[in-house]
Amino acid sequence: MQFLMVLLVMIGVIVLMLAALLGISYGIGAFMNSRDGNGVDASNTDPCAQCRADHDWYEDLPIWKRNLVTVWWLANRYRCSAKGCG
Repeated sequence: MQFLMVLLVMIGVIVLMLAALLGISYGIGAFMNSRDGNGVDASNTDPCAQCRADHDWYEDLPIWKRNLVTVWWLANRYRCSAKGCG
């Protein structure tokens, strides 16, 4: 019984640490993207323009920053693909 409790606590700690790291990565990516001001002109009616701007911003980052914002990038790619912006 003690072994099972220790195992469950270890799994819980691992899940919480993973969730915290994912949240931090997403938060840093969202902050860096909004701070760099790569937004699209408000008069642009193309729904995929922001997705392309985000892609260009991400491609210009050094590799260590790309690794840092991976979760934000994956969430952004999912949002863009849901819009149909491949």
